[in-house]
Amino acid sequence: MSIMIGQISYLPNNELRTKRFEAARTQIEWLHKVLPNVKITSVLQNYADAERDLIKSDNIIGFSNPIGAGKARNLILEKFYNSDYDWLFLCDDDTIAYPHYEYENFFEEMSNNMGKFKQLDAISAIEPEYHPYKKLNYEDKGNLTHFKFEPRELNSGSATSFIRNIKKYYDMELYYPNTDANKGEGREDIEFLLNWLLSGLNWYNMDTWIRKSLCFDQSSIFGKDTKARDKLLMHDLDMVCDKYKEYGLYRDNNGRINWSNFNKNFNKTEKVLYIEREKEIEFTASVIPKPKKDNSKNLF
Repeated sequence: MSIMIGQISYLPNNELRTKRFEAARTQIEWLHKVLPNVKITSVLQNYADAERDLIKSDNIIGFSNPIGAGKARNLILEKFYNSDYDWLFLCDDDTIAYPHYEYENFFEEMSNNMGKFKQLDAISAIEPEYHPYKKLNYEDKGNLTHFKFEPRELNSGSATSFIRNIKKYYDMELYYPNTDANKGEGREDIEFLLNWLLSGLNWYNMDTWIRKSLCFDQSSIFGKDTKARDKLLMHDLDMVCDKYKEYGLYRDNNGRINWSNFNKNFNKTEKVLYIEREKEIEFTASVIPKPKKDNSKNLF
C-alpha cells in the first residue's frame, strides 16, 4: 500500500505573486516532512523557469498559461488512477496544518497501516475559518485515544484531502467537472464532492487534523478584493444549486443553501466514526478552550 502526493499551483501576475510562490515552497517542505519518501507530483501554472526550478517536487507538469484548478487536479487524478497507489493526498498550494493534536501520527498511520482506514473513501482536514473545533474536540475525550471522523460539509469543497484510488478498489473513476468558478460557472470542488457522494462513496473530516491556510483571503485571482470574490462565489453557489436541484439543493427564504435533502437521500457517510490510535495523545494548552470571562457584577 502506498501514497501519492498531488499539488496544484498557480502564480498570479499581481502583488501576491511572491507570497503565493513562497506558500507553494513552504507546502513542499512541509509535505517532505510529514510524508517522507512519498513522491510529489506538482502541476505548476504560470511559473517562470527560475521559479519552477526552486520547487522541490519529484515530478513537475508545467503550463505557461493557466489551465484552471479542475483541469490541473484531473491531470493528477488521471496519473493516480492509472497507478498502483492506494491513496492520493491532493492539495492546493497554500495549505499546511496547525501543529495540534499530534496530527503527524495520523499521517504516519496512513502511510504504515492503511488497512485500518478501509471504511473511508476520502478524508479532509478541518477548516478552522468555518468550523470552530477546540470546544467540540475538548468535550469529546475519545479524541485522545481515537481518530474521530465526521461527514464533510458539502459547501467545503474537496481540497487538502486524502482520496482513495477508486479505480484500483472499485473499478471506477471520477474527475472534476470542466467548470470555471472564476467565470461564474459553478464550483468544481463542491461539484466533485457531490458527484463523489452520488456515486455511493463516503467523505469524512478528520476532527483533529486542522488545516492552516498560508494565504487566506489572498486569492490568486482576486488578490485582496474579498468583496468581489465573495460576490462571484455566491453566484457560483447559485449555479451549483441549479445544477443539483433534482437532488434537493435550493436556497431557502433566508438565502441559505439547504443541503439537508441531499444529505438525507444521497450521503451515505456515517454520522461519526472512531478508529483507534496507535499512540494516545493529550490536550495541550494550545487546543484547550479558554473559559469565558464572567462580566457579571458581584451584587453582594
